[in-house]
Amino acid sequence: MSYPTGRNVAGFAYSEIKRLIFMKDIKAGQRLAELSLSNIIGVSRTPIREALRMLANEGWVNIVQSSGVWVTNPTKREIIDAYEFRNKLETWGIRKAMPNITPLLIQRLEENLDDEEIICNEAICEKYFNINNRFHILIAEAGGNIELCSHLKLALSKSVIYMALYEDYLDFKNSNTSLKQHRGILDGIKKRDEDDVVQKMQTHIENGFNSLHLT
Repeated sequence: MSYPTGRNVAGFAYSEIKRLIFMKDIKAGQRLAELSLSNIIGVSRTPIREALRMLANEGWVNIVQSSGVWVTNPTKREIIDAYEFRNKLETWGIRKAMPNITPLLIQRLEENLDDEEIICNEAICEKYFNINNRFHILIAEAGGNIELCSHLKLALSKSVIYMALYEDYLDFKNSNTSLKQHRGILDGIKKRDEDDVVQKMQTHIENGFNSLHLT
């Protein structure tokens, strides 16, 4: 295996640490040692340190002065609050978007679902979650509220962290409930049935929360 050099090393380390989290080799609340990660990933400690700063900025890890770096370990209450907030944002986003549904938006959503299905077959977690989130963002962007979209992107990013840490491995090829639910949401959008789309989106978010294994 060849490793990147120069400025790309920190980005490589960042991606590898996230991959280890998605693969459950790194778990919530675990302390991350630079030397250990350096040995596992095969790069020096300097890019590891930079990668950890990048991950901290996104909420994946916490850097505690005089203590070290720890994988985020939110309380159940914090996760519930985050999903409730996301639910409100998505509901508002749908209601803002529905008057602005166009054939072009429907086409973009259909193309996104096609991409989502392809990524499902490849079974690459991080790429899948990025495509998954794009579906939600496309709907919100149709509403034209920049602040809503900004907050929703943060809420979706948190959901990805929670799923990476607390959801069992998702067998993309054989059973992807999320993709099926996205298709149902798109069907409601095509029918211009706002209440139906809201209800399906709320169920979708609730199912996502219920898939997490929280103590």
